[in-house]
Amino acid sequence: MKRKISFVLLALLLVLTISSCGNKNVLLFLNWGEYIDETLLDDFENLYNCQVQMDLGESNEIFYSKVSAGTTVYDVVCPSDYMVEKLYMNDMLSEIDFSKISNFDKDNLRPGVKKIYNDMNEELDRLVDSYELNDIDNYFVPYLWGTWGICYTTKKEGLKEAITESDNEWASLFDRSKLPSNTKVAQYESHQHAYYAACRYLEHEGYNINPYDELNDTNLSLIENLVSKMKYNAWGTDSIKKDIVAGNIDVGFMWTGDFLYYYSENAANITMDAYLNNDISIEQIPTFLDSIMGNDAIYNVNDNSYEIGFDFFIPSDTIAFCDNLVITKESSNKDLAYKFIDFLISRSYENKKEEENISEDVEFINDDPAYTYTYYVDYDSPYIDVYNDIVSLSETIFTKEIEDDFIESKVDAYDSDLYWMMYDYAIGISFEKYYPFDSEKGTKLSCFDRKYIYKINKSFNNARA
Repeated sequence: MKRKISFVLLALLLVLTISSCGNKNVLLFLNWGEYIDETLLDDFENLYNCQVQMDLGESNEIFYSKVSAGTTVYDVVCPSDYMVEKLYMNDMLSEIDFSKISNFDKDNLRPGVKKIYNDMNEELDRLVDSYELNDIDNYFVPYLWGTWGICYTTKKEGLKEAITESDNEWASLFDRSKLPSNTKVAQYESHQHAYYAACRYLEHEGYNINPYDELNDTNLSLIENLVSKMKYNAWGTDSIKKDIVAGNIDVGFMWTGDFLYYYSENAANITMDAYLNNDISIEQIPTFLDSIMGNDAIYNVNDNSYEIGFDFFIPSDTIAFCDNLVITKESSNKDLAYKFIDFLISRSYENKKEEENISEDVEFINDDPAYTYTYYVDYDSPYIDVYNDIVSLSETIFTKEIEDDFIESKVDAYDSDLYWMMYDYAIGISFEKYYPFDSEKGTKLSCFDRKYIYKINKSFNNARA
């Protein structure tokens, strides 16, 4: 999670840049913030002599509002599964001609993504009488996916056990009596996600509540009272993980990917600390990382203790999501939209130089788009080959020659090639640990209509007040 742009500034830049594009084709891309390595946009522009204008949205509902308003006619949008359903049901998506996306292979999809496909089919089969099974598969291409979970400090005695060994896997977010005294709990600033978690908690407590049904007022009041009684110490988004790392919050609900970036970064920082302190040799780096990121979560050496200080628990019935690339029905540049989607999920595009009559002198910053944005964002890849390459980073070998190069370079240790090798090793471990290859944990959010989402928001606003 590297950078943010003001939405007002972004909108202004969008208008100014579109007006200055001359005769170049312009692709309008609606995406989440910090959800792509933007050097890929530069590469695509060089490849196709075009201009990519990326606008940002903070929620799926904002995506829907932007597309439905028609003020800006986006070509490619990146909505989550349930919002793909809503856009589809409202006839706002263009059916995809997969013959124009040569890099997509359905057999290359991870088991968890295939499960989300099935969940989407079942949901639409229930909601739409005229729906034909698998029809929605023709309207999107997976981009990134993942789960939600509970981040917690490992420095508060008894907290890990309270979270990971509870009979109710959601209790740490809704029942303070199950937590050590004075535990500070943060809830995510998205009422629809908090609603799902509350429903799951109450389900495990024996209530007849289904997070995929529109609940009656009595059950909504039950959730409202539950949230009100919890008196969260904070509501937030990015601030939650930062506050847990800083020790200001003990427990928080968040995306796995948000946690994973900070977790891997801290693992690399601590490893460099130990190396510079001469507590580990270059050859011991893998063992050190395996220890602080393993079950023990600590490495003791020379009277020094090294630990990351926070970890993550993913309930078995958590939220799973898949963000997807879609082409809007009103897109005015569908050919370029197809090329953009095919480019993003490709593993190499050097061969495109010949196909597109690109000069051999034109250089690209990256040559593996699907890997590049997955590595950058730290959310999971829906594609088997990309996932395997990320996990293989934990096979990095640290040698004396690497150490000699590090010493000779005389650069900032925490921005050296050696540091980034430590980080890569940590990323490989993290992906395998928190994104198990064959995991099918969790289910997607339900596709509620606007009126019911308004009722959810009203209930939570009342509880927070």
